[in-house]
Amino acid sequence: MTVAERAEKRASRWSGPRGVVIIALGGALVAGMIGVRGEFPLSDDASFAYTTRTLCTTGSVQFLPWTAASLVLQAAYGAALCRMFGFSFAVLRASTVLLAVVGVVAFFSLLRRLDVAGPSCALVTALFALNPLYVNLAFTFMTDVPFTVLVVGAAYGYVRGLNERRDSFLAWGSVAAAAALLVRQQGILVAVAAALAAATARTRSAAEQRRAAAIAGLVPAATFLAFHVWIVSIGAVPIGYGSRLGQLRDLSVASVLNCGFRGLCYLGLFALPLTAALAGAVERSHRRRVVGWCTALAVLALALFMRERALMFYLTNVLYDFGLGALTLRDTLFLGYDPPVRLGRSFAVPLTVVTIMATGLLAAAWTTRLRERAPGLSFLRFSALLFFAATLLQSRYYLDRHVLIVVPFVLAATLAARPLRTVPRLATALLIVTAWYSIAGTHDYLAWNRARFAGLDTLLADGVSPAMIDGGVEFNAWYVAPTLGTWPSDRDVRVGQPESVRSWWWVVDDRFIASFRPLTGYHVKLSVPFSRWLVPGTGHVLILERSE
Repeated sequence: MTVAERAEKRASRWSGPRGVVIIALGGALVAGMIGVRGEFPLSDDASFAYTTRTLCTTGSVQFLPWTAASLVLQAAYGAALCRMFGFSFAVLRASTVLLAVVGVVAFFSLLRRLDVAGPSCALVTALFALNPLYVNLAFTFMTDVPFTVLVVGAAYGYVRGLNERRDSFLAWGSVAAAAALLVRQQGILVAVAAALAAATARTRSAAEQRRAAAIAGLVPAATFLAFHVWIVSIGAVPIGYGSRLGQLRDLSVASVLNCGFRGLCYLGLFALPLTAALAGAVERSHRRRVVGWCTALAVLALALFMRERALMFYLTNVLYDFGLGALTLRDTLFLGYDPPVRLGRSFAVPLTVVTIMATGLLAAAWTTRLRERAPGLSFLRFSALLFFAATLLQSRYYLDRHVLIVVPFVLAATLAARPLRTVPRLATALLIVTAWYSIAGTHDYLAWNRARFAGLDTLLADGVSPAMIDGGVEFNAWYVAPTLGTWPSDRDVRVGQPESVRSWWWVVDDRFIASFRPLTGYHVKLSVPFSRWLVPGTGHVLILERSE
């Protein structure tokens, strides 16, 4: 068998239905390793679950004050599940895992329509599926994954409609985009990107351009307008919605540059296996461009380090030091103490160096062949730029998970513009490391949260009122916040507060505290163990009681 025949055989393994089956089996394996069990909220999904539960039980839409996402579609399908199975965080979590698998299938199908096949298709599909943000957030009821799935579904329709000049697929994309913006308002941007790509497509006449742009954008635009008219008419606009709009007043050139650099570094890190595969070809053909980008990014990284002593991970929320999932207990999030397991600068320095190199290679690859106007490729590039620009509008609270929506467009556009002939072993090895980090880190995140809520449930079973507990953000957001309806200030949520101040997350009385470590003035009432995979061993969540 010749080399070409062997390559064709490998490519056939990832063609059509067989690739879908492999994705489904892989998703089932990951879900089985991590597990969805646990009747507790995670991260900010308490607010989304609250809207879902009230819609299920009362038939009306109610938002907690800090909800900023449009949410209604996610709440609607969550409420439908609630009516079928009863309200359950585990069921809501499982629904997101299932949607995540659907999103990977949609991304795989998108790559196939871009004529990406074989090992390169396998690499980039797995790279998207095993992205640490995607895996970790798939095991929550956060809006990030449902939104990404719908946007990728819209991208599939738009790419087919643009490349094949088929209005039916443009309509498909527009409906999916409208659905996406009913989870997060930014969904309108994928429709804007499609309309721009249609309007600039050289393969169409002016009349065809206008018709294609209208088909791509009218349904999402009408949905966007109708949603806002509706939410204002029922008087349900939450405070958080206006607060996000108010962040626009805080934008400055410095904040946009700062967040833009940090966001680019995360895109480079998430594309590391792909850039490793492309490195040789890009470096040979665009050596000066690669050197220029790496040098500019290195200068920015050095300036940021000298100013703030900042190294990777540059952004907060899901990724930290050597773990995954927000650490939302008093000692880590409020007092600002180190994570339970920490590698420190020995980990951050090499990670920063590798990230700068990967980002430079990605930027060099991205900025070549920009004059190509294939409508599908133009759409992917417009989408990546619009979604990345939208993340910068949240520079006051710029979180790592904000860049997740940019990842599929960056991966797809890079590979569509620079196809891979082979996948080197280094790229495969880096993908394996990514998979291990994502799966093990998410397992540990669920494990310590199960331990935390096992200890807190013991308090509740003993008759302790939730108002007497500082159980971390999620516990108090679910049990206490709806009755208080208060909104913390920027100063309240600042990390590194003194021990004399109560945690900002709706704590009435902190007689009991959930913590990773002992705290002054408290004794250990319960110590609940959990198993760690990422850094193998046994960790503990402590339930502390105030010493009298």
